[in-house]
Amino acid sequence: MEIMWSKKVLAKNLQHYMNEKGITQKELAEIVQVSPPSVNEWLKAKKYPRIDKIEMMAKYFGILKSDLIEEKRMKEQPEEMA
Repeated sequence: MEIMWSKKVLAKNLQHYMNEKGITQKELAEIVQVSPPSVNEWLKAKKYPRIDKIEMMAKYFGILKSDLIEEKRMKEQPEEMA
């Protein structure tokens, strides 16, 4: 169950950083040297990338690996408790 949750978290975070950078699934696939269907499966939370691919993505986006794999509050989300 935790693995599925992690896939969903990665999918959401990856989509956020792709949107921020303005890149397509095909472009990301070329950057991390995988097939476009692999990126699509990550974004649909069907599969989880290998750690070396997570490292490559983090380096490309200029973020920490944890920014991709951990659930963090995004700037646009309001605080639930004041």
